[in-house]
Amino acid sequence: MRLPDTLTHWFWHWVARRAPRAESVRLRHKSIYVLPTAQGIGFLLVITLLWLLGTNYENNLVLASAFLLLSLMSVSVVHAFRNLSGLTLSVQRAHPAFAGEWAEFDLLLQPASGSRHEALLLGWDRDLTVEADVPDRAERTVTLAYRARRRGWLVPERLRVQSYYPLGLFRVWSWVHLDGRALVYPAPRSSDHPSQAHLSGEVGEQLSAENQEEFQGFRSYQVGAPMAHVAWKLYAREQGLYLKDYAGYQSEQVWLDWDALPGLDQESRLSRLCFWAVEYGKTSADYGLRLPGLDIPLGRGQAHQERVLRALALYGLPELAEGGVRG
Repeated sequence: MRLPDTLTHWFWHWVARRAPRAESVRLRHKSIYVLPTAQGIGFLLVITLLWLLGTNYENNLVLASAFLLLSLMSVSVVHAFRNLSGLTLSVQRAHPAFAGEWAEFDLLLQPASGSRHEALLLGWDRDLTVEADVPDRAERTVTLAYRARRRGWLVPERLRVQSYYPLGLFRVWSWVHLDGRALVYPAPRSSDHPSQAHLSGEVGEQLSAENQEEFQGFRSYQVGAPMAHVAWKLYAREQGLYLKDYAGYQSEQVWLDWDALPGLDQESRLSRLCFWAVEYGKTSADYGLRLPGLDIPLGRGQAHQERVLRALALYGLPELAEGGVRG
């Protein structure tokens, strides 16, 4: 192993001991790091130059300016540290996503007692940093995004929380490892020729039945028919005894079947089944899922779709048993 890798491993192990993973993290002195920015280093050079000039020329005014700027810098580092100290972060909710997309996490920010936190920058990705202020005695929720690269449970890496408040002379930051995870579904992939031939399907047939909504006409009365369906107006006109006939269509019933997609690898099958689960979730069709060792019966609705997608997301992964989706 190369030396830089060794140092990197040691450094992150040291950070993990100082700020272990937890559901809720409160920033304290041992997990907050402070370094001067480029502006801060330039500011310090100016102070040094003024001090040298004042000393060589015995100019008290220049010396006083140097000490004044040094005091300002000292106060700035204290305010910068206190801006992060005491801030509490926790994952409020994790939103599921499809592989290849961005999973969103709602983070709850709680201020320290009697403090407010200004110009906070939070994010896992430097290009997706969110800025937030947390007022005194109030909570703030921010939504952060994390790239979901593969299906299964997504556990984000350490979150970077930083600030340049108040003057930008110091960068104050912390790495927070929150105990939150989001479910990542397979990336939906449509087949070249999406058809019922790839799926086990049974299209409903038209039928005449009770409790259907579309009026079709009249038919002859049959003994035992519901009295509510009798056409009493026709009977009052002495046109005979007829029944009002209503027709409807039985909803489509489809099985999303693993075995109906031969010749594909595991991830390709899951992606195509995921695509059809999403598509049928937009319709009124009843659909079920058949995977090796798992059957989810026919159903519809948001809860049913989430159950199907969850099974696809965790299929073949150790977390499947913990997720409780096996039938």
